[in-house]
Amino acid sequence: MEPATDDEIRTIKVYFNPAITFGVPMRPPSSTLDVLQTVTRRRPLLEALESEPRDKQALCESLECSRSTVDRGIRELEWLQFLRRDEGTYRLTVAGRLALAEQRRSAETLESIGDASELLADVPRGAPMSAALLAGARTIEPPSHAPAKPLQAIVDLVSSAERVRGVSAAERVPQLRTQLYDSVVDGDLEGEAVVTAEFARFIREEYPDWVTDVVIDGGFDLHVIDSVPYELALVETPSESRVFVFVHDESTAIRGLIENETPEAFEWGERVYREFRDASTPLSPSM
Repeated sequence: MEPATDDEIRTIKVYFNPAITFGVPMRPPSSTLDVLQTVTRRRPLLEALESEPRDKQALCESLECSRSTVDRGIRELEWLQFLRRDEGTYRLTVAGRLALAEQRRSAETLESIGDASELLADVPRGAPMSAALLAGARTIEPPSHAPAKPLQAIVDLVSSAERVRGVSAAERVPQLRTQLYDSVVDGDLEGEAVVTAEFARFIREEYPDWVTDVVIDGGFDLHVIDSVPYELALVETPSESRVFVFVHDESTAIRGLIENETPEAFEWGERVYREFRDASTPLSPSM
């Protein structure tokens, strides 16, 4: 008998390949990408089973699709063990619920990254950045007639804050300097900041009394660094903790604000602040 030709071998593989014959694989996906694509594609089916088990007819009605479409989705998710048949109905497994939650989280994070993509274009390459900051964040672009308006949120928070930390390259709103004075000198606000060398010189020259009262006598520590890729603020009140990132252009003009109050975002902000703090030096009285 003559050996099979290449064309004959390909025909045999196609004929006996369930993925081609039935349109679905007969084994679980072989890579993380396969799993991600399956969960994304079958998210409506996972969500239809989230609250309670359902049979195929109920799934068809809920999803407004054909029986064959539901059958394919069920087979794919069964192979992943994301759902299980139970007395004629289908229910999510623990793995299925986790996969659905993670897909939602990833989709929301990607949407947040997309919302901030234009603003992030002004962040220097290599600057500390994380999806943790962007997930669930608000992105605000200042109006042209009031470029400092987004910073008002920080001024309002500082009035009731217990602790404030920041990284800054310029004075944005005089109200913040005034509020810091009141909260440190007349209150019990704890705080510190990392500022650029140029900004530090400006503060000492323009507001020597403020430096004396707030920094030297008030205990609000100032540290100096050569430059910063963006500005950062961490504000803690008795009821909440928020992180703010101000993106600026080369002239230090504010391009926009990213604000987040999730624990993950605040933890990221604390790590980044420590990096700036560790790379800085204490403000010298003679600077």
